[in-house]
Amino acid sequence: MSEPLRVGIVGCGLVGNKRADALRQQDRLVGCVDVLPGAAQGLAARYGGRACADVGELLELGPQVVIVATPHDQLAALAGQALHRFYPGLARAVEEVHSGSHGELMHLRARYGHGGRLGYEREWRADPLRSGGGELIDQGMHLLDLVHWIAGPLPLHSSLLRTQFWDAPVEDNAALLLGADEKKAPWAMLHVSWTEWKNTFSLEIFCRSAKLQVDGLARSYGPQTLRIYRMKPELGPPDVEEVTFPAEDVSWRTEWEHFAAALAGEVELLGSLADARYAWACVEEAYAGGPYTPMRKEFP
Repeated sequence: MSEPLRVGIVGCGLVGNKRADALRQQDRLVGCVDVLPGAAQGLAARYGGRACADVGELLELGPQVVIVATPHDQLAALAGQALHRFYPGLARAVEEVHSGSHGELMHLRARYGHGGRLGYEREWRADPLRSGGGELIDQGMHLLDLVHWIAGPLPLHSSLLRTQFWDAPVEDNAALLLGADEKKAPWAMLHVSWTEWKNTFSLEIFCRSAKLQVDGLARSYGPQTLRIYRMKPELGPPDVEEVTFPAEDVSWRTEWEHFAAALAGEVELLGSLADARYAWACVEEAYAGGPYTPMRKEFP
């Protein structure tokens, strides 16, 4: 077991509380801070530590790790975003693909979305000065990170950005095609939406001899299931294996345990600056092309 960690938290809303709850028993929350003092006081009352007046006071407590759970406009100066790599169904699917037991990876298809809520167009996510963009950043970043994890840095082929429902200066829907020009190279098709009236997560991975499909994330996205469709030599209907994972969202705790183990040198850290750079480069390229980014070149 790795050594205990002294932890500080910046941002005491929903995500900050999830991060605090995910700490291991041996870790110690030394302090927390939020622009709303009451939020910091509430988190400190639940999980211990000092409710600090500002980040400077928090850093004076000597935390070894500072967790940042703030809106996007504050992240660059403080830290980076969380990943989706620690959901058990996704981890199992990627392990299956990387094992090579299903043949070469051909392509991926992913959908991720929710329907917002009343007043969503007035929240910080719809303010480009605070969020940096719309749904492409909100949920598209997670899909881009998963693509990079599974298939490597697929280049952006084309993108389509639309604002169709929410009265906001950012996109509420985004569709991306990723892939190199080589005809047999892996490719991916992604769609993220703030007009998905039933919260949805779906990732389909197509290999030479099987399809792996992950649906759900837990909670409002439904229980996570992994279905493996194994093709037979004669084709026809595949053999199907289905695994349903516990309804509890264990990704936060699993990520924290992995992070602590990586700090102790026990495992290699899953998720690097290279992953973040790839996802952000795709987002910037899509935004630079305006509402519609055409194909890089016409195919013969």
